[in-house]
Amino acid sequence: MTDSVDHPVLEGPHDALQDAVYVFDADRVLIDANARVGEVSGRPRDELLGWKLADFQSEYVAPEDRERLAATFERIEGPASTEERQTFDLIDSEGRRVPVDARFVRYEGKTVAVLRNLTEQKERERRLTELSEELDVLNRVLRHDIRNDMNVVLGWAEELEPHVAPEGRESYENIVDAVQHTVELTKEVRDLAEAITRGEEFPTRPTRLDDVLREQFAKNRKKFEHATFEVDGDLPPVTVCGNEMLSSVFDNLLSNAVIHHDRDSPTVTLHVEHDGDAAVVSVADDGPGIPDTRKETVFGRGEHGIDSPGTGIGLYLVDSLVDGYGGSVTIADNEPRGSVFVVTLPLADDEADARNSPEW
Repeated sequence: MTDSVDHPVLEGPHDALQDAVYVFDADRVLIDANARVGEVSGRPRDELLGWKLADFQSEYVAPEDRERLAATFERIEGPASTEERQTFDLIDSEGRRVPVDARFVRYEGKTVAVLRNLTEQKERERRLTELSEELDVLNRVLRHDIRNDMNVVLGWAEELEPHVAPEGRESYENIVDAVQHTVELTKEVRDLAEAITRGEEFPTRPTRLDDVLREQFAKNRKKFEHATFEVDGDLPPVTVCGNEMLSSVFDNLLSNAVIHHDRDSPTVTLHVEHDGDAAVVSVADDGPGIPDTRKETVFGRGEHGIDSPGTGIGLYLVDSLVDGYGGSVTIADNEPRGSVFVVTLPLADDEADARNSPEW
């Protein structure tokens, strides 16, 4: 390899590209590059300039991909081909594999190689595979265990009904309603899990947000009689991207606000507003709050899903569902104490179009 090369390098706007750019001359010597090459090779640009392709191959290209890369250069330098695309692995200066998507272009007697680092994409694919496996397990548990047990409970409830005294009738009906909701929910989770594990798009449909919020407010008021649930302002009649599982998002958030409280009389406040083409729902509590260091980990982000060290499958499910709807969920500090979970959900297409119209 040569020690140096007297050519200007690809500085300026080329450094803003997310791809690494290499330029080889007719002798297959690297004469130009942008700063991104350091991210895939582990060496700064200035150290690589002047390297011959053969040296670059032996140092940085995975052994099984070297012949294929050389053959690509043979074709791109020939008369019949002006552009090629390949995927292969580089080996960086630390010995780590870096998967790249490479596009080769012949221009004015030079070969330009544009390499995109696929590490993050491969990690997402790996995580999706893990998620599919987790959903498959969850699907089987729901179908074979929880749903079967709930159906048994409903059967015993039918036997018990004639013996329920009038003063216990309301409590009995609340129990039956909760069990029936659980059975329906397992059907929705089953369908959702099967769709995702089959590689289909996340199933969504237009869902009235205010109806879901009223239902979950009423449910949690019954469930936590010692807690105060308040609505700050109105619940606007908006339709968002969701499905039947949207009720689980807010059931989990309202329940967690009470369950993880450190006082005898929790207060949970709900607020809804519009932000462009989205509805923003804030669920605020006056509990102990969540430290900044745990605001991401409570959702299990970056961990292993239902095995994460957060607060359990509830918030992992919240985060996964809201992301599937095309929205987001974040945590802020409440004043003077407590936390605010902020859920942003895109409006359904028809409603978003209406709100953006001049008549709105």
